[in-house]
Amino acid sequence: MNFLAFTPLIDPLPAVWPGLSENWLLLLLPLVVAISVVYKGTRVKAVRELPKAATIMAVQILIVMVAAAVALYGVYWAAARVM
Repeated sequence: MNFLAFTPLIDPLPAVWPGLSENWLLLLLPLVVAISVVYKGTRVKAVRELPKAATIMAVQILIVMVAAAVALYGVYWAAARVM
């Protein structure tokens, strides 16, 4: 491995894991699930409520991320048309 070509701030995933550059978006799912379970684990009163609450929160996070991605792509598309 050539450490002189290591640019973690510019391209962090290809620098550390070269084969992951095409599939990095799949890492979003375990991250969202982990955040939902940990957050709801501190908020629910009974443990049996945790799976349902964490699932609802994970779906909400994914919906907001997709909406944000669509909105940002729309802004990018509009800015590319203007320039």
